[in-house]
Amino acid sequence: MVEGRKKTLNPYRRKLAATAVVLYTLLILFFMFFAFDRTSRSSSEFTFMLVPSYPPLSFPQPTFSWLFDFGNVAAFIPFGIWISYLWRWSYARFFVVFVLAIAALETLQGLTRLGSFDIDDIISNTLGASIGYAAWRFGFRSRRKVRQWPRAILSVVVLLIVSTFVSEGIEAFFKKTEGPFQAISVQGQPNAAAGSPLPVFSIGNESVSPRYNVITATPTGTYTIQLGHLKNVRFFAEFGIPDDKAHEGSVTLSADGHAFVEYSGEYITGLETVIVPFDRIDELKIVVEGNAVLWDVGYREMKHWWE
Repeated sequence: MVEGRKKTLNPYRRKLAATAVVLYTLLILFFMFFAFDRTSRSSSEFTFMLVPSYPPLSFPQPTFSWLFDFGNVAAFIPFGIWISYLWRWSYARFFVVFVLAIAALETLQGLTRLGSFDIDDIISNTLGASIGYAAWRFGFRSRRKVRQWPRAILSVVVLLIVSTFVSEGIEAFFKKTEGPFQAISVQGQPNAAAGSPLPVFSIGNESVSPRYNVITATPTGTYTIQLGHLKNVRFFAEFGIPDDKAHEGSVTLSADGHAFVEYSGEYITGLETVIVPFDRIDELKIVVEGNAVLWDVGYREMKHWWE
């Protein structure tokens, strides 16, 4: 039936739809390359993000981020409707042409530094256009014109809801969560796992009772720990200078030769907490000087539920 109606397509409506496509495409190009003050905020580096980092649709939230992500899908729904109306392509052909076109635009964004090549945008835009394509195919199958647009709009709403649940399901399936806390063992320092008693002290008039370990400047103050090629971990530690000691000392933490925490006594005014994520870490170096104390040092690996 769809193919049969191709021959009777109203020329005036065809021109109107083609004009709408051109004008809407220009609007999308404006937002992709010039809106949000892109020309003055262009990056000095090429940015190409090739790994998906978030689902194309998520449950509604009162945030600008959610509205932006939803817009990345919704803004491309009209393309699916108009292209189907004008050319009656099969979905396979429509999908290939659209993905190539949007990928070319994303590449141009990255090369001109007016944005970035973002695989998440390609997925979101293609999902939106696909919803529009499906809505047209379902809505305009009705012979009664009065039902066509209501059916198409209803299809868009239903497909958005279904896509949201599917996106959230996929995100939950592949999302990594924090594993159990792994305390770091330092030779010659108190460690709960080894049965060593852990000291109790006060910092900033707050009582501190370490749970896993304690690291001080005695006997050497410098400790190097081989962690064994850890990936996707969050490092944890707490430190400070006890109230009953002179306010002098420092703490330096380094990962693979690069310091990521450096505090000296003049800046340590109370209990300090460190939480730092690492994509990869092989060697941890701890330097404690003076009266500074470091405790509950360890990490949690980010793992999938099946690991």
